[in-house]
Amino acid sequence: MFINGQWVLSSSEKTRDIINPATGEIIAVVTEGKDNDAILAIESAKAAFKDDSVWRNMSAEERGALLYRIADLIEENIDEMARTESINTGKLFRETRYDDVYAAVGAFRYYGGIATSLQGHTANHSKDLLAMTIREPIGICSIIVPWNYPLGTAAASIAPALAAGNTIIVKPASLTPLTTIMLFEIFEEAGLPEGVANLVLGSGSNIGKELIANKNVNKIVFTGSTKTGMDIIRDSSSSLKKLALELGGKSPVIVFDDSDIDVVADNVMFGIFLSQGQLCVAGSRLLVQEDIYHKFVENLVKRVGSIKVGMPFDENAEFGPLISKEHMHYVLNYIEAGIKEGAKLAVGGKRITDGDFGNGYFVEPTVFIDCKNHMRIVQEEIFGPVLTVQSFSTEEEAINMANDTIYGLAGAVFTKDIEKALRVCKSVKSGILWVNTYLEAGSSLPVTPYKQSGIGVVGGVQGLEEFTVLKQINMSLNPKKTNWFSE
Repeated sequence: MFINGQWVLSSSEKTRDIINPATGEIIAVVTEGKDNDAILAIESAKAAFKDDSVWRNMSAEERGALLYRIADLIEENIDEMARTESINTGKLFRETRYDDVYAAVGAFRYYGGIATSLQGHTANHSKDLLAMTIREPIGICSIIVPWNYPLGTAAASIAPALAAGNTIIVKPASLTPLTTIMLFEIFEEAGLPEGVANLVLGSGSNIGKELIANKNVNKIVFTGSTKTGMDIIRDSSSSLKKLALELGGKSPVIVFDDSDIDVVADNVMFGIFLSQGQLCVAGSRLLVQEDIYHKFVENLVKRVGSIKVGMPFDENAEFGPLISKEHMHYVLNYIEAGIKEGAKLAVGGKRITDGDFGNGYFVEPTVFIDCKNHMRIVQEEIFGPVLTVQSFSTEEEAINMANDTIYGLAGAVFTKDIEKALRVCKSVKSGILWVNTYLEAGSSLPVTPYKQSGIGVVGGVQGLEEFTVLKQINMSLNPKKTNWFSE
């Protein structure tokens, strides 16, 4: 762990084995922290946030330059970090390199570039009163990182938190801490002042609870399941904290009958089978207009059946393993539930045990067709390579089906009719929507989840402002008595 500028072991002396999901082999051993380690990290961040600290007296330009330096160092080590990410997560090397690690580079460059953009306003209430607002850093931020995109997701929160002048404690997922450890080596090399960024390792049930409940923590950032997000809201309620929670999703992809079937099928596969479906915005619910339903399904099933499953460093591979043995069984249980509920299993649905695959956690790309909205596989987040397909007749029916879940994270519309696309986008309750594409996005625009998919703003200048407090100052230019009370 990295606390107050020093690399330290846990006071518990416990360790955790880190497993390669593709082979089942132990690839690393890391220290396993407990609550008193979290307390030390919080105290370190608190000291670094004092008014007279080096960090608090850095200008926004200096903080921005540090973030640029971090981005450069990540880029210099991009192949090593991507290899480590692939070994740790099981994701394909081409995905970790061009998506996860480059996403981290982009986050530090973007927020380094807009570190000086935090501004307040002035108001002319009268000629004798100058009123203004200024933005100040919120304080100590606990950043709890998921296992699916460890480096990219960490950077998306760390970069704006530091750009705004906060101090941080980062806890990566217990399964995937390795690239976050490498990132903190880069922080050290870049010259981040002691105590500004702290790294703790351990389980959410132990060290994570202290990061959530501690009264000195001012903001919590968490990406993960809706259930855990609700637990965080409860456990943090002993003291008021700002929350940024990106939680579950069950994102609908609506396909109208004027769409190009081949183009849509390709985008649908990318939206659900990238990272083996282990991403919060996965397009896991496919809604196809009835006139093209059978033709589309036939095309899609044929293509899914030919997806090339392989090891992370196989250049020809298109699909890899799930993150862990436990998660593999979690996904397989949902597949079994779908069969029992009467959904038609069109392709996939089994664990892959051929040859070397049997040592890892591989599940076939899976498609259920003729699904109904009440089914668990349609309503609940599976977080794996499982696509459900339903038919609809009218635009209104498609919108109603799309909105009929507790989630509202993402979604997509495919049609040549742009007016129809905009109507549907305005009616579907999701934080981010794509039209005639999927997963294409930048970091300059913010997003807010709907319903039980989360709380808070992520991305853009507004995402940077979320790491600040807006303070109002009223200044008299002509001090005088109020004359409210008699002499």
